[in-house]
Amino acid sequence: MRKIILFAALALGITACQESLEEQAARQARKFTAEKCPMQMEMQVMDSMVFDVPTRTLQKYYRLTGEADREDLEFDRLRQALIDELRNEPSYRIYRERGFNFQYTYRSESNPEKVLFEAILTKDDYK
Repeated sequence: MRKIILFAALALGITACQESLEEQAARQARKFTAEKCPMQMEMQVMDSMVFDVPTRTLQKYYRLTGEADREDLEFDRLRQALIDELRNEPSYRIYRERGFNFQYTYRSESNPEKVLFEAILTKDDYK
């Protein structure tokens, strides 16, 4: 009897420690932001990444810098590049398979209140 209780307690402990893919994505996004942001790239800075569990949306926040910090960029090309990345990047595979959403927000570095481009990509966009 004692072995059964110990086994049951162990089994409950193991399942309690398991997290859903959504919870895992939220944890990984927080860790990425804490360890790597802000991340300077060519003409942009990635400020943070957040996973919104209720909407199942991975949100990435950027600032456009230098010559890219302007309203007249070809944002249609940027949207297509983001879709191509989602389709081709192996690290997004499990999120694509589960139909997660991806949101990208690009703000102006010179005027942080100004959103220059924003896209929410759904499974209909990247399938």
